[in-house]
This record gives sequence, structure tokens and C-alpha cells, in this order.
Amino acid sequence: MNKKQFLESLKDVYCRIAVTKNGVGLVAIRPIPKGTDPFKNCDPFGDVLEIPEDEFEKYKAPNSAKMIVRDFCALQDGVYFVPDYGIDALPKCYYLNHDSKKANMITRDRGEIFLAKRHIKTGEELLANYDEYHESRHFDRN
Repeated sequence: MNKKQFLESLKDVYCRIAVTKNGVGLVAIRPIPKGTDPFKNCDPFGDVLEIPEDEFEKYKAPNSAKMIVRDFCALQDGVYFVPDYGIDALPKCYYLNHDSKKANMITRDRGEIFLAKRHIKTGEELLANYDEYHESRHFDRN
């Protein structure tokens, strides 16, 4: 990305990471129209790696680092989907908090791309229903 592309990308910034009533999450910094992907500029070139849960759990790594994967990466059908560029550069969508009743973000592809389910107001927290794309074993659900 060059300077002009960076400045142009600011037109598509809809949210920021912030402290919310649910912990660290995402808050709209301006209205997000229904159907908008507020994360379209978050690592547009990255891909995901598929790591079977049993292989992941056997791997000798600090448990505190493994907890980041458990907390932020989708687990589907016994496979973790992790960013191919490492866990230290997570896109903002990884900070979506869970609320099965008040989710205002939806995914049509099991957690790869998120869209606004409805119009989201400035200051409103962006929430997803983890049950749509994550085997919810490692966190408390509401």
C-alpha cells in the first residue's frame, strides 16, 4: 500500500478496537449501512492455515500463546483456521464479541467475511453470533 492508497483506505474505516461492556471489542466510529463489510481493508492479502485441533494441542508452545489461538481463531469441524501471517497481527474482525441475541454482524462463509446485519449506529458495539461459525467449546456463551 502506498501513501495515496492508505489515505483512500481511510474512507472505508468504520470501527475501532475499544473497551466495551463485553471486554475488548469493536465499536462503530460512524454509521455502518446494512450489508457493509467494515473489515474489507483488514489484511486483504492474507490467507488462513488449517491446523487440526489434535495437532495444535500436541504442539509444544506456551499455553498462554495457544490460548490466543483458542480465543481468536475459529474452530470448525475439529480444525482451527489461523492467519497465515501469524497471531501477532490479527485483523479487527477477530475482536468481534459474541452475543447470540443482539448480533448485528453476520457471516455468509463461516467467519471469513462479515457484513452488517442491519444499520449500525455510531458508538454501537459490533457483535457476532459465534455459533454461526465457531465450535464454541472454549468460551462462555450468553
